[in-house]
Amino acid sequence: MVAINEISPETQENNVKRAIPVILFFFVFALVIDNSFKLISVEIANDLGISAATVSWQATLAGLVIGIGAVVYASLSDSISIRTLLSIGVILICIGSIMGFIFRESFILILFSRLIQTAGLASAETLYVIYVTKHLPKEEQKKFLGFSTSSFSLSLIIGSLTGGYVSTYLHWTTLFLIPLLSIFILPFILKYLPKEKARKSHVDVVGLVLIAAIATSVMLYITNFNWINILIFIVAVVLFISYIGRSNKSLISISFFKNKYFASILTVAIVIYTVQLGYIFMFPFLLEKVYGLGLDTISLLLIPGYITAVIVGALSGKIAKVLNNKQAIPLAMILIAVSLFVPGLFLESSVVVFVFSMILFSGSFALMYAPMLNACISTIPPEKSGTAIGFYNLVLNVAASIGIAYTAAMIDSIEFNYILFILATVAIAALLIFWLLVGRLANH
Repeated sequence: MVAINEISPETQENNVKRAIPVILFFFVFALVIDNSFKLISVEIANDLGISAATVSWQATLAGLVIGIGAVVYASLSDSISIRTLLSIGVILICIGSIMGFIFRESFILILFSRLIQTAGLASAETLYVIYVTKHLPKEEQKKFLGFSTSSFSLSLIIGSLTGGYVSTYLHWTTLFLIPLLSIFILPFILKYLPKEKARKSHVDVVGLVLIAAIATSVMLYITNFNWINILIFIVAVVLFISYIGRSNKSLISISFFKNKYFASILTVAIVIYTVQLGYIFMFPFLLEKVYGLGLDTISLLLIPGYITAVIVGALSGKIAKVLNNKQAIPLAMILIAVSLFVPGLFLESSVVVFVFSMILFSGSFALMYAPMLNACISTIPPEKSGTAIGFYNLVLNVAASIGIAYTAAMIDSIEFNYILFILATVAIAALLIFWLLVGRLANH
């Protein structure tokens, strides 16, 4: 019999790789579910007789949970095995989904169910990346991390089709039953993922609570314009800055914000990424009300844009050889503004305008992603880049949630062409902030 410590490195590596298809499949499945629920907001609003601003909470809070969940799972993975955390994720998905289907007549309970479900969904994306970086040799990590990028784009396409066709030909509540299929992934997780030794770790609960308070207060203000929420926001920001300045165990150090380049890029990202999911959230509402289209047709109209994003993302390396960060980021923002301003001018002309709009919109965000992330960490020491990326992704999720919230609030009160003009203006504002804050700093 061969002792465990006598297993060859090749055998150990093969054993590690056997788990990757399992986690990757779970990763795609989780993203498909999350993207499906974002698309069907219009159906939930119509069925339950609630406003766009109200129904947006099932998407905004889910985005916030995913962002915070990523940080929590990343922290816990040092003390609890990925095998156990993924199993917990599956259980949370099933609990939330069963609750959502049972209590489908109550939006408050649907919202609570979605939060539980999303807490489980958040495990897949984060833990796949951690598993690859923890268990695979560095020379192979890029290949398998590339799979996650492709899988994300694939999940957008499948999620749109799933949400559109299930809600049209079955019922939107059926989407709560589909996630229960994740229970069949559990035996493979238990079989193929290794049992890891526990180590000490720290989850910055205080920091995460303060970030949640900051984001939620902004979204609440956008929804009901109660000035108390502005006061909560100010207090939460002051407490967060004070906390990260004093604690040496916070999720991010105050030193990151003293780095002018990092802080400037983060500011630009917060502004521009509110636009991304804002337009995507509005898209089905607009096409349903202006053109009378069903979600099955709307989901098909999203596909060309998502495919464009896949292609542009795949060409990021070649594009980087032609355009540097300070060229690619402004260009992308200009194209984003154009993709919103033009359909605002020709709102009722043809649905084809919106297909091309989404192609340009999605492709532009794909063009911007890699340069923006690269610029964000370009002045960060390598040993701290993981913390910077984790916080950057958390901020993007918060920004996207805020974007959905303010767009949903506008859907209930003003015309769609004005909303498109406002989103285009936000993109231009991000461009101006980039030129003012980043353009004057040293080249990176």
